[in-house]
Amino acid sequence: MLKTYYIKRTTKKTIRTILVLGVLLQGIFGSCLSVKATEISLEQNVIVDGSILTDDSISEKVLYNRTRGNILNRGVARITNNGNGSVNVYGAVLPAVKCDTLRLEMTLQRYEGGGWENIKSYSNISSNASLLSKSYNYSVKRGYYYRVKAACIATKNGTSESQMPITNGIWID
Repeated sequence: MLKTYYIKRTTKKTIRTILVLGVLLQGIFGSCLSVKATEISLEQNVIVDGSILTDDSISEKVLYNRTRGNILNRGVARITNNGNGSVNVYGAVLPAVKCDTLRLEMTLQRYEGGGWENIKSYSNISSNASLLSKSYNYSVKRGYYYRVKAACIATKNGTSESQMPITNGIWID
C-alpha cells in the first residue's frame, strides 16, 4: 500500500512539474513573439524628426518656392527601394532661370537607435546651368528604415535661394 501511495504521489509531482514548466516556457516564448510583433507595428506611421516611417517602396519630397521672381523653383529628394538590398538616392535642383551655380547635397540616412544616422553623402555642383539632377544606387543593411535629406541651392548674381527636402523613411527588408 505504501508503494502505491508513493508512486501516485511521485507521478502527481512529475505531472505538476511538467505542467508548470510548460506554462513557464509558453509564457517566455509567447512574450518574445508578442514583443517583436508590437515593435514592428509601433514603428509604422510614426513620425521621427519630420519623417513618417512607412513600408512604401518609394518616397519623394518636392519643395516649391512660392515667391514671384524667384531663382530656385523646386528642390527634390527621392528614395526608392530597388528590391535587392539597395536603394536609389535621387535629388534635383530646378531653378526658374539659368544660374551661375547649382549645388545639390544629398545624405542617405538610416533610422537606428531612435534617431537618424548619416550613412552616405553625395555632393554635386554645376555651373552656368538651368538643371542639376543626380541619381545613385547604394547597397544598404536590410531591416532598417532609410530616408534622403537634400540641400538644393541655386545662385545667380550673388543671390542664393535654397530648399531642404527630406523624404519619409522607407523600410528595406
